[in-house]
Amino acid sequence: MIDKQATLGAVNLKVADLNKMTAFYKDVIGLQLLESTAETATLGTPNRPLVRLRHNPNGRFSRRASGLFHIALRVSSRAALAQWLRAFAEAGAPGWQGASDHLVSEALYLNDPEGNGIEVYYDRPRTQWQYGSEGELQMATLPLDLEALVGEAESDEFASIDPETEMGHVHLRVSDIHPAQDFYVDLLGFDLMAGMSGSALFVAAGGYHHHLGMNVWQSKGGENNSADIYGLDQFEICFESAESRQQTIDRLMAHNHHVDQSGEIPLVHDPFQNTIALTTSGTG
Repeated sequence: MIDKQATLGAVNLKVADLNKMTAFYKDVIGLQLLESTAETATLGTPNRPLVRLRHNPNGRFSRRASGLFHIALRVSSRAALAQWLRAFAEAGAPGWQGASDHLVSEALYLNDPEGNGIEVYYDRPRTQWQYGSEGELQMATLPLDLEALVGEAESDEFASIDPETEMGHVHLRVSDIHPAQDFYVDLLGFDLMAGMSGSALFVAAGGYHHHLGMNVWQSKGGENNSADIYGLDQFEICFESAESRQQTIDRLMAHNHHVDQSGEIPLVHDPFQNTIALTTSGTG
């Protein structure tokens, strides 16, 4: 099994318009600009980077390719979610897609200007999560009362997203669910938390509802991700220690799965050529 303390870290995106995308993540999402160059921008909270943008002037859009379905920014409380929603609505709700009550969480959905999905959500306390007769976690997609949620905002002022925001999970587009399960469950060692009739898969470490989602809703049979396709560049799986990371690297190599260890942070590719950086709490 993968490190039970494993979490998701920053997500890197290849973008067509760096200035427009940087402004969106800063002014609409409420992330802080942590670092920038002529070709890159890193945004997040004072505690951690969450989104890294890299300008690719010669890329192409491919909505059927494997890659990113959405990133999911988890705020620390319902009040913080309400505060973010109020500010987002006052900004005109650009890219708005909808909202859902998933029983374990309450989630808001939108797209950035280049079509990358974004979820902003908060988790209900684990003591409120419910389980079925066979121990399976109960999740659903129910309507969310947005008026009631906005009513919990504690202030009319909004300077930035909740400073405790983390990358709660990452949801991927893949071309085939079966190799996704072979890689993320059987090889990497995530727990299978839920599935949808061969069209979607949700996996996690340490009993979380999901750290990674995968679906074929738009991408079944599509091409693999590649360097010239806008969207997902890489995402981070963050291990609690170098030792637990090495256990996963050893398991990958024992199954003849290539791990690029030429740089400071080991990299691995899933069956759809999505790049995964294997970081620890002190890297990334």
